[in-house]
Amino acid sequence: MIQAIKATNVLLPLLYGLAFVLYALYFNTRQSELGKWASKLLLGGIVVHLVYLVTKGIYFQYFPITNSFESFSMIAFDTAVIYYIIERLNKEGKTGLFFLAIVFLFQVVSSMFIENNGIHSGLLANPMFGIHTFFTLLGLSSLAISAVYGLMYWMLAKEIKAHRFGAIYEGLPSLEMLEGMGRVGSLAGLVTLGLGIFLGHLWAYKILGYFFKADPKIVISDIAWISYAVGWLIVWRRGLSGLRLSRWAFWGFILFFMAIMVVNILGNTFHSFT
Repeated sequence: MIQAIKATNVLLPLLYGLAFVLYALYFNTRQSELGKWASKLLLGGIVVHLVYLVTKGIYFQYFPITNSFESFSMIAFDTAVIYYIIERLNKEGKTGLFFLAIVFLFQVVSSMFIENNGIHSGLLANPMFGIHTFFTLLGLSSLAISAVYGLMYWMLAKEIKAHRFGAIYEGLPSLEMLEGMGRVGSLAGLVTLGLGIFLGHLWAYKILGYFFKADPKIVISDIAWISYAVGWLIVWRRGLSGLRLSRWAFWGFILFFMAIMVVNILGNTFHSFT
């Protein structure tokens, strides 16, 4: 079983990488057949990834999202699933190039550095931990998708302003669609991430006896989420849209993700269970 898990860990970035190449070719050539194969390969990667996560969880008897590199794999999976659903609903696959770049990057880093040894704290087998982490990573994936839509809006607006009507103009959806999907992604990410963080505090209270602890990882995570929420509230109150909204979505996620990276670099804290 462990050999199959390790083999699948190597296979996943290959599948997502090939899907990325097909989406890139589809974006540049606009050949529908390439788009169909890219979508099928992405679906295959998602199925293999799901089997990998379930098999790993059953074999090691814990939720396979207990450290940074396992979390990266889950973010890749969540992003792939969310994008695939969006693609099927909108019947538009030319944006897959941008999303598969994120999926591929996260899975490559995960596959390179993950250690499939099953060493973990017994606390991590608690179902509440799995739910807390699932919503947290789902929120991060949604914010990442919002950031990508913001970047695409930014690129398309720049091309239109410069009167350049090339591959980017031809390949991307309208500004209105990009803005709407980015707004939905950021709001969904804010809500699910907030729920994940709240469940984390609730889990700590149920298991460890306190709702909040002045631990660097917890403090930074809470401040980062609150800052993003305040930014979203300002955008909503001022009715910001278009280019300003896209820039906020993109840079807001970058800053938030950098904060999360600082969180994971910090060691010897309560939130490190292994």
